[in-house]
Amino acid sequence: MAQNSFANHAQGVTAKAADFSRAFLGIVGEDVRTWDVFRWAVIVLLALNLLFLLSLVGGIRSEIADLKQEHSAGSDQVARLTKEITDIRASLTQAITDTRSGLHGDFAKFNAKIDARLQQAPTASPPPAASPKPSAKPRPR
Repeated sequence: MAQNSFANHAQGVTAKAADFSRAFLGIVGEDVRTWDVFRWAVIVLLALNLLFLLSLVGGIRSEIADLKQEHSAGSDQVARLTKEITDIRASLTQAITDTRSGLHGDFAKFNAKIDARLQQAPTASPPPAASPKPSAKPRPR
């Protein structure tokens, strides 16, 4: 019995909704029939504006998605560039260290050669004292 009364109640609600929608459409239909060209033009323009705005929203959403994707790609590029900079910095530091050690070795060899030549050179006696130079005589005029 409860199911029967529930079914009757649901049919009654459906019938009332159908009656209401018919009455509403009838009122709107009578009002629409009395509209002039100006009102129809306004409705058409409003509909076109609504379609245009909906297309803009779709375009904006796709642009936002593209920007998010570019941002994530940009983050990947920043990470890659940071790694490359770190690698280059490490290789430059290694090259500078190798160059310094090479220069220190070259300077040590050069200094050793100089020291060896200085030790091999005979002790030089002091140069003889310079004789005084005669003064220049002025010429007669």
